[in-house]
Amino acid sequence: MIWFTSDTHFGHANIIKYCDRPFDDTDHMDEHIIANWNSVVAPEDTVIHLGDIALGPIDKSLAKVSRLNGYKIAKLGNHDRPFMRDGKADYDDWMQRYAEGFDEVWHWADERKVLLNGQEFVVSHFPYTGDHTPSDRHADKRPVDEGFPLIHGHTHSTDRLTFSSKGTPQIHVGVDAWAFWQVHEDEVMNLYVTGKGMSLTI
Repeated sequence: MIWFTSDTHFGHANIIKYCDRPFDDTDHMDEHIIANWNSVVAPEDTVIHLGDIALGPIDKSLAKVSRLNGYKIAKLGNHDRPFMRDGKADYDDWMQRYAEGFDEVWHWADERKVLLNGQEFVVSHFPYTGDHTPSDRHADKRPVDEGFPLIHGHTHSTDRLTFSSKGTPQIHVGVDAWAFWQVHEDEVMNLYVTGKGMSLTI
């Protein structure tokens, strides 16, 4: 099975306020997300985390990834340290630190696709179009919309399905849209076929 998630923000106190998350503090938030994750993700499953993994006291918050089930892949986001340290002397050190918790770490700018039920999806932290601010930040880091449906995070919206400026379906897997659960590949396909007006045949 393949699962998707994004924007866990382990250890990030301000995200509770910014996104009105229903937690008392970061330990409450982090433990809730970890418990949800491990209750549905089996050790043999794959989880693709689409970025903004951990903030706050990074030694403590990033270490929580080691407690999560599954074969874990990180597609980095703008709040992940390697993104923030790109071009700096400690960039490689940060990439190595993320690789200690994840089985694979994908650079945010690398084009990556996954195949679900015969359909290719681009996976990226960023959507083609949309943000949680009035402007589309990091425009130069966003994938190019060539008509492939997209699985993304970043927006902190409760919307699960949106469309790019070209009309391409965008599936949002950030935890704020999914009550802090991970998103199964079948849920992604359900949203995709809904957006395309098709019948689901999995």
